[in-house]
Amino acid sequence: MGSWWRSRDMKYVSLILSEDAAHECVHNLGELSALQFTDLNPEQTAFQRRYVKYVKRCDELERKLRFILKEIEAFGLQISSTSHTYEMETTTSKTTASRSSALLLDTLEAELEEYETQLLELNTYSNELTHKYNEKVEFQECLEKGRKFLAAEADGASSKLDTVNPLSSAYGAPAISEDGMQPLLADATRGHSGLASGGFKHVIEGEMKFSSTVGILKADEKSRFERMLFRSTRGNCFARFAEVERPIADAATGRPEFKIVFIVFFKSEVISAIINKICDAFGARQYPVPDHLTLGNASQLGLIVRETTSELADAREVLLKNRELRLALCSRLARRYSEWKAVVLREKAIYHVLNLFRADVSGMLRGEGWIVASAEVDARALISQTHAAMDLAGASMLSQVPLPWPVPPTSFDVNEFTYAFQEFVDTYGVPRYKEINPALFTAVTFPFLFGMMYGDIGHGACILLGGIYLLITHPAYRRCVSSAGENEMLGGVYASRYMLITMGLCAIYVGFVYNDCFSLALALFDSGYLWEGSKGSVAGSVDGGAGANLSAPYGSTGSIYPFGVDPAWHISSNELLFFNSMKMKTAVIFGVVQMTGGIFLKGLNALYFGDRAVFWLEFMPMIIFDFCLFVYMAVLIFTKWAINWDRRQLMGSCGIDGLTFDQRPCSDGDSLKHKCALNFGGETGGCAPPNLINQLINIALNPGVVDEPMYSGQGSAQSALLAIAFLSVPVLLLGKPVYIYFQHASQPASASQPISTQIETDQDSTSSEDPKSEEVHSFSEVLIHQCIETIEFVLGMVSNTASYLRLWALSLAHTELAQVFWEKIMRTAMNANSIFFVFVAYSIFAVVTAAVLLAMDLLECFLHALRLHWVEFQNKFYKADGTRFTPFTLGQLSDK
Repeated sequence: MGSWWRSRDMKYVSLILSEDAAHECVHNLGELSALQFTDLNPEQTAFQRRYVKYVKRCDELERKLRFILKEIEAFGLQISSTSHTYEMETTTSKTTASRSSALLLDTLEAELEEYETQLLELNTYSNELTHKYNEKVEFQECLEKGRKFLAAEADGASSKLDTVNPLSSAYGAPAISEDGMQPLLADATRGHSGLASGGFKHVIEGEMKFSSTVGILKADEKSRFERMLFRSTRGNCFARFAEVERPIADAATGRPEFKIVFIVFFKSEVISAIINKICDAFGARQYPVPDHLTLGNASQLGLIVRETTSELADAREVLLKNRELRLALCSRLARRYSEWKAVVLREKAIYHVLNLFRADVSGMLRGEGWIVASAEVDARALISQTHAAMDLAGASMLSQVPLPWPVPPTSFDVNEFTYAFQEFVDTYGVPRYKEINPALFTAVTFPFLFGMMYGDIGHGACILLGGIYLLITHPAYRRCVSSAGENEMLGGVYASRYMLITMGLCAIYVGFVYNDCFSLALALFDSGYLWEGSKGSVAGSVDGGAGANLSAPYGSTGSIYPFGVDPAWHISSNELLFFNSMKMKTAVIFGVVQMTGGIFLKGLNALYFGDRAVFWLEFMPMIIFDFCLFVYMAVLIFTKWAINWDRRQLMGSCGIDGLTFDQRPCSDGDSLKHKCALNFGGETGGCAPPNLINQLINIALNPGVVDEPMYSGQGSAQSALLAIAFLSVPVLLLGKPVYIYFQHASQPASASQPISTQIETDQDSTSSEDPKSEEVHSFSEVLIHQCIETIEFVLGMVSNTASYLRLWALSLAHTELAQVFWEKIMRTAMNANSIFFVFVAYSIFAVVTAAVLLAMDLLECFLHALRLHWVEFQNKFYKADGTRFTPFTLGQLSDK
């Protein structure tokens, strides 16, 4: 846990590697995952780097792999994950890293080039075959549908005088135009156009012979095509359509498309040209379908149909054979895709790292970077062993760079449980190097504060079961990720599985404290109250207005409920007042404790970094201010809870004998202050429970005056605490700037150095990389900054304390919502004495509970708990301006 309390120790090291062994050394260091390289060539662009040609080769290999993956996914094949590596098949010995890496890329390039060429040839051939096959299918459909069209028209000529023209019926017939064109089949015997009235007189004479064209187009273009025909020819054509039952695959995309066959009758070369242009515009293909009436022999048309069917079968067989070849090739590629992808990503990452090295000496490379101190020995051993295996012993070195160093990155050793909490903190900001990590405390306080707002046994159990489900199914999810890739949102849900479990457990625990289970109280133990008229503590019925009395003397074991809230409070008339008071005070106590803990962490950071100015002139005034006002407020709450107010009220009453508790004469008309035996002052003398809100307000607005004291000398004590708190504010405001001013005034200008890296105003402007840089301190700037810090702290303590009341408010909202859902849905249904009504009501109750309380309210409590940590807790000590440690790692390349 020590590596989670503060960042792991880091060292800034320099590597001297032989260029022949550099590739293999970087590969081994990537497997170690403990070194973050820095760029020694920032002045060079990406195209000026030493190994840019290898990166380009890897980019080209990635392009080929993307093409192969696209082909594999087109067949719906699964990518196989293999455990062996590609090098085992391509290299048998590692005499030099440059030879093995060059051979690896050469072999991979040749292999992928061959497979890409085969796929391209097969795809080209497949497109051609598909195009020809589609033409034959379309020609066959046009023959069949055209034959039916012509046969139907021939039959209609002998049996009917009129047929319906769908074009004219839909759009109407135009009048005679200026160029003399008029509807082709106008009925001269009528006073209007024959097309407009839907008439079509079938004429077969030679001088009235119609021409026709047959074609096919997409089904969704039918309306526009039909409209364009009518408008362009001014109604001088007759079109018929028939749907193609089977979809036809597009040659380019492979997606199935539904099409329709059309036949258009016309009588003009001009109209024929117009129709051809329209077909070209709509992508409609026309086919030469002969008119069997003109041929004089209907069997010849049937012969053409049979020949086309035979050719279609042959084309289908060739197309299926091509598909089988592509499928077999893609199956082989799917089995090896993962290892190819891993090799390309690994090689590209290695050459990217090598581009960060500088070639100061011919044949040698120099690199720098941050390494985890505990892994320095292992890294040095790996480098030495790699060079020794290549007969290059003594040509390498890993040594620590002399101080000063750049700002070290922050690295924490996390596991599956702590990962989610660390990500919460890092989302707000990465901790500084060696700064106390808030995630350590967040792992405990975040689920508990969530539980305080969400406290319910039943709802918490649902969250717990959800977390357990994610925990059980996580191995199956990882297997799915390795084969199909990771879903970012689903991955985040699975990463928080342990957090959900702890949130559910805390919600259940607080639910037992509140004694709430789906808004119902549980009588787990005997109640400490007896209702008037009831035989037992919680059994039987109680009339409205009945009072409750303690079943045992106050403070005895029998009067105390063993754990949580007594269920009698859930059915009392003052239930809301009781729970509001309890939850409000509890929220304030936990808020003060967490904020005080944050201030103490600021002091621990100052001690660790040796920053005396921060410790004595910031931490001490802050903690004094906090204890004098806010910790004292929590002490007053505990004091009020601990006092036996029944006894104190007895001490302030006048007995039957006319004597007070301390045997002084009294009467009922005397004031409580006169009758009280404690004589603490104020209006009650200490014998009546105080209103804490008024007391806390009067501490600042009316110092020294306490109307309802709880102990002797309370007014004087509060005045002293207020004075001390006020005196700590000028120290917090002026102490650090004055200290810095005198410290730098007493030093020569050439010897002026920064006090520490913890001075916030100077952190950003100081560059540790330049050992000659000096820090220029401006007293006014430091004073302004400290003034802002002081105002934020003083006002923030008040606002942050009030902000913790959200623990009470959201808990109240959750409880009241659950109670409303139960009473308005389930209780109403149960009072109806109908099983069917209860079943329907329960269904509604379950849906509403899941949607509102298990989804919306869960997210609301989650976000409020997150805000309490980010704003109220972390701002007391957390700077969040660190840099995350990102070591060169080969194990995560495939996931990225």
